[in-house]
Amino acid sequence: SSGINAEWPLRPGYTKGMIQLFTESLWQDSLNNRLMMEGWSTIPIVSCNTLPIPLGTSREVEVLVMSLMYKNNLLNSFLFDVNRDVWSSPLCPCGIEEQTSVHLLTNCSLVEDSLNVEAKRIMCLCNNLGNVIEPMYDPNCAILNCSRDLNFINLCAEVVKTEDLNLRKRINLPRVNIL
Repeated sequence: SSGINAEWPLRPGYTKGMIQLFTESLWQDSLNNRLMMEGWSTIPIVSCNTLPIPLGTSREVEVLVMSLMYKNNLLNSFLFDVNRDVWSSPLCPCGIEEQTSVHLLTNCSLVEDSLNVEAKRIMCLCNNLGNVIEPMYDPNCAILNCSRDLNFINLCAEVVKTEDLNLRKRINLPRVNIL
């Protein structure tokens, strides 16, 4: 016996996988420390993996789905905060509350009830919340923590396709001259 492990190399992608796990571990630790110091009670789970957007999804739907993952998006609530002169109201067209990602996925009357119920279920599962989403410090973390779940991504795609929501595909921001 030469003393060399007969299984070496272990398998294709082993090193890449180990580096990814190490990177995610360092990234998660750094994020945990920073956000806990800022007072966050819920920390998003990091991942180097791409979002599982199904093949054949239009670019328009893909952009809208990805925008649901972040507070800074094309929804009325954020746009109203950015420029109240241009965006007259933060409310959703349903009139229930501000148009945020969490509202669209869990409480909007313009979205099919079955989609709202399933979104709440997945968000609770992905975040170990039991049955309640409301007490979270940052509900967008709940959405981010579900972003690698294919069923959740498919559900988000169905929500953004709801025509009555009149979601913006893009906005034209005024140019700012830098002196």
